[in-house]
Amino acid sequence: MIEQAKLLTMTVILTALVWASADSLVNEAVSIRVSFTVESLANRDMLVDIDPIVQARLVDVQVTGPRRVVDDLQKREPLELHLRIADRPTGPATLTLDRETIKRALTDQRHEFGRLTIVSVQPSALPIVVDHMITRELAITTQRLTLAYDEEPEVAQSSTTVRMRESVFNNLPLPDQQTRIDISAEVERLVKAKPPGQPATVAVTLDNQPFGQGARLDPARVDVTATMQADRSVEKIPTVPIKLAVSFANLGKSYYAVARDGSLMTLVTQTITVAGPTEDIARLLHGESRAYGVIQLKAADLEELGVLKSWTPELHLPLRIELAEPVQPVEFMLADIATLEAQD
Repeated sequence: MIEQAKLLTMTVILTALVWASADSLVNEAVSIRVSFTVESLANRDMLVDIDPIVQARLVDVQVTGPRRVVDDLQKREPLELHLRIADRPTGPATLTLDRETIKRALTDQRHEFGRLTIVSVQPSALPIVVDHMITRELAITTQRLTLAYDEEPEVAQSSTTVRMRESVFNNLPLPDQQTRIDISAEVERLVKAKPPGQPATVAVTLDNQPFGQGARLDPARVDVTATMQADRSVEKIPTVPIKLAVSFANLGKSYYAVARDGSLMTLVTQTITVAGPTEDIARLLHGESRAYGVIQLKAADLEELGVLKSWTPELHLPLRIELAEPVQPVEFMLADIATLEAQD
C-alpha cells in the first residue's frame, strides 16, 4: 500500500514537470505596449524629450517567447522604457527604434526580455526635441534713461551670467538680449522714490523672464548708485553783502574803501544770480540761509593806497546753490584812517 502511494506521488510530480516543461517550450507572439522616456547618455546639459505632439502615443513591440513570460509582461503593460541617447545638437530630431536597441534597453530594465525575441517595433521611429542648457555672460547697462540726473546711475556689477535653454537664446526677440541686459526702467522706478539731489543706492533685481522658463542669473541682483536732479530754479538775490578782509598781520590797521567819486563805501552790496534746487533757493530768498561775498586784501594791495582798482568778490553760497552768472567786480581805492582824518 505504501509502495502504491509513493508511485502515485511520483506520477503526479512527473506529470507536473512534463506539463511545465511543455508549457515553457510553447512560444507565443504578442504585442506589448511600451511608453518611452528619453535622456542624455552623458551630457548633463542636454535636455531631450519626445515631441509633445506624440508624447502620449504608445509604441507596439511585437515579441515572441515563452507563454508564461509574455503573459506576465502583458499583465504589466504599458511597460515604461527609459532610453539614453548620445549627444545631439539643439533642435528637432528623430529617434530610431530598431529592434537591437529596444531589446538591449528592455533587457537591461527587465531581465525577462532576455528570453524574448523582438519581431518588430511600430512605429519604428519617434520625433524628439533636443535642447541644451548654456551659460552666457551679459553686460549690465543703463542705456535708456529718461530722468535728469546730477550723477547718472553707476552699476556696481558690470555683468551677469545667464544659464538658459539654447533654443530660447537663439530666438530672443531683440538681438541685444544676447549680449546685454538693460536695467534702465527698474533703476528709474526705484530712484524716483528717493529724495532728489541726494545720492541714493538702490538694489535692482535682474529680470530673468526674457530668457525663458527656468533661466537663472548670477548675480540675480545688483546695487546701483545715482543722484536724481532736484527741481531747480534760477533767481536774483538782492543786497548780498560784500566784506573786505585783511590778513591777520594787518588786523591792527584800519582801512576804508573810497568810491571813484570820493565817497566812503560803508556798506557794499550786490545783486547776484544763483541756481539750485527750488527749495534751497526759496530758503535763501526768505532769509533762512545766507550768501555773502569777500574781497581778500593782500599785503601788496595795502601798499597801494589811493589807487583806484577793481576787485572781484569771492562768493560764499549755501550748499547745493551755485552762481548762475559771473559776479560783478567792485571798484574802489583804499585809504587808511589817518589819511581820512587829515582830509577832514
